[in-house]
Amino acid sequence: MKRSAIRIAVLVLVLALTAGLLTACGGGDKAAYTAGTYTGTAQGYGGEVTVTITVDASSITDVTIEGADETPEVGGAALDTLAESIKTAGSAEIDGVAGATVTSDAVKAAAADALAQAQG
Repeated sequence: MKRSAIRIAVLVLVLALTAGLLTACGGGDKAAYTAGTYTGTAQGYGGEVTVTITVDASSITDVTIEGADETPEVGGAALDTLAESIKTAGSAEIDGVAGATVTSDAVKAAAADALAQAQG
């Protein structure tokens, strides 16, 4: 009889933990972002890089990147590719552009800042 009581207690504990994990992992409908346009800035290779991200409640709808002081042939050329990557990925966690590591890192940092603002 004692064994069955322990088994029941363990089962109840496992069910309670499972329910808690499902709730914590986004079991409900909630907005990821507050709709609007947000801007983040970070230090690039030649100067500041500014990422402006527009979001609706659940996704990134537009990304623009400005880096007027980045080397035009390297970092400057990477900005459009990075903007498209952020929009496609739906996050700031993207691969950088080879040869434009500092600019890529600045874009990722600025995008992460903008998205953090959008998430509140």
